[in-house]
Amino acid sequence: MTVKKDFRARIQAKPGSKNRVYGNKNPVTNLIAPLWQTNGMLMPYTPAIQVTHTSVEYAQYSLPQTPFDYFAFSKRNSPMLSVTATYTAQNQAEARYVLAVLHFLRAITMNYYGRQNGELRGINPPTLLFSAYGPYMYDRVPMLIRNVSFGLDQDVDYVSCGTSGVENVNDTGYGMYSNSPEYSAQTDLDVSGAEAAMIGGTTFSDKQINPPAHLEDKIAQSYVPSVVAMFMELVYAPTPAKMRDEFDLEKFKSGQYINDTDEGII
Repeated sequence: MTVKKDFRARIQAKPGSKNRVYGNKNPVTNLIAPLWQTNGMLMPYTPAIQVTHTSVEYAQYSLPQTPFDYFAFSKRNSPMLSVTATYTAQNQAEARYVLAVLHFLRAITMNYYGRQNGELRGINPPTLLFSAYGPYMYDRVPMLIRNVSFGLDQDVDYVSCGTSGVENVNDTGYGMYSNSPEYSAQTDLDVSGAEAAMIGGTTFSDKQINPPAHLEDKIAQSYVPSVVAMFMELVYAPTPAKMRDEFDLEKFKSGQYINDTDEGII
């Protein structure tokens, strides 16, 4: 069987930071654990993506006795993506995945704050990787989530996230929210053994991320809409050292730069 590249849109953790971003892999003790099976937040339907690329600033100079102004390049603002993704829930397993996505978007924009976070205090929301439509469109592009909104409409059915959405999930995933066997897993950059990230001397592991012991009852009492549209505003956030040491405009224009980096660029 020919293995195809999965070109569906996805927001995923950077290599080595999956434990911090997704938590542990047990859906009974971690509300966003279903994202492990799809290597991040999978968008099963084609999302609407509005791209803002051309915000360039120039310093303006007006010289005496000249009929024109003159301009000097100042900076190019970071590109932004406005993404609207549709999710549906036709059964409890899919509802469980939609619930995980909603909770993920709530949590991923928060930083570690307060005494309960111990040594993690002060760590900012993580930079994530956005992929869609292949290498020369958006492939592992580092982005920050700046804005999230969604509507809970009154004219749609609501589906229970009941315990079957947790207990009966197997290796095939959460209904339509799964990595189909005919596709390869998209852009999973993890190197062997690199499942914990060292940030400020702190290792993120399952032991340090301790969710409540049992969530089944709360999940069973939760409902999600059968159709929900989620709006996300993403801003390009490259690693400063990579841009300083690796970026080559000539290679970027020719298309060769993508072969020399492990992060995409827009």
